Amino acid sequence: MFLRLWSSFPRSLKKKILLCCVGGVSTCFIIRNTVVRKALPVCAGMGLWALDTFVPQVNLFTRYFGRGQSKDALALTFDDGPDPRITPYLLDLLRRHKAKATFFHLVSKAKHTPALVREIVSSGHEIGLHGLDHQKVWTMGLKKFRHQIEYARKTLEDLCAKPIFWYRPPHGFLRFDQYLVVRRMGLRLAGWTVGVWDTDEDVRPQEIYSRLLRSFRPGDILLLHDGVADKTRPQTAMLKALEEIMPVFSKQGLRLITLSQLWNETNYS
Repeated sequence: MFLRLWSSFPRSLKKKILLCCVGGVSTCFIIRNTVVRKALPVCAGMGLWALDTFVPQVNLFTRYFGRGQSKDALALTFDDGPDPRITPYLLDLLRRHKAKATFFHLVSKAKHTPALVREIVSSGHEIGLHGLDHQKVWTMGLKKFRHQIEYARKTLEDLCAKPIFWYRPPHGFLRFDQYLVVRRMGLRLAGWTVGVWDTDEDVRPQEIYSRLLRSFRPGDILLLHDGVADKTRPQTAMLKALEEIMPVFSKQGLRLITLSQLWNETNYS
C-alpha cells in the first residue's frame, strides 16, 4: 500500500518527505544521550495523534472508509465542486461510460448552483458533504465544528432533496473528538485509497493519467476534484485525463460505482 501511495506522489512532495525523514533520523541520533529522552513518550503520543489526524489512510483511531472489497469495481469520488465550467462535462463523460460517482460538495459553491446539484442527483450519482467551505476544520473548536456540520448538512440535503450519509473533511484532516461528533450525527467518514494530486498548479493531463494508471486496483476509492477550493482555475487537466483513462477501466472490466455501492458490496454494517 505504501509503494502505491508513493508512486502517486508528485516529485516535489517526495523530496519534502525524504528531507523530513532525514531530519527525523538525525534528530534521533542527537537526542540519544540527552535529557530530551525523557520527553520521548510525549513526542511519541503527539506523533500518533498527528498520524491519526493528518493521514486518513492510517485509520489509527479515527475510522475512515478508505478502501472496499471488490474484484471488479472502483468507487469514483470528486471533491471541491460543483463547478459549472467542469461538472456538466464530467456528468456527460460519466453518462457515456455508464459510470456512477460520489460528489463531495462545498456548500458555499453548491448553493449557487442548485440546478446543477439536482442534475447530479437525477443522473444517478451520490452527493456527500465536504464542508461549508474549505476551512481546516481540525483547527476548530468542537462546538463550532458541530454547528457548522449540522448547518452544512441540512443545507445540502435541502438542495438535493436527499439525505446525506457521507462526510469527507477538507484535506482529510480531522481530530478524533470531531470524528466522534460526526459518528453521533450518523455520518460515515469517507477516505480514499490513492489520490493523484490533480489540483497541482501546473499538472498536465498526462501526469494525472500516469498517476492513475500506476495506482488503481479493484476495490479502491479514487480521489479526484471537479473544483479547486481556493483557486478560480477550472479542472480541465483532470477532465482530459479522466477521458483518456475511462476506456482503460472498461477494457479491464471495472465498474465505476458510488461510495455507498462499494460500502454495500464490502458488507459493512
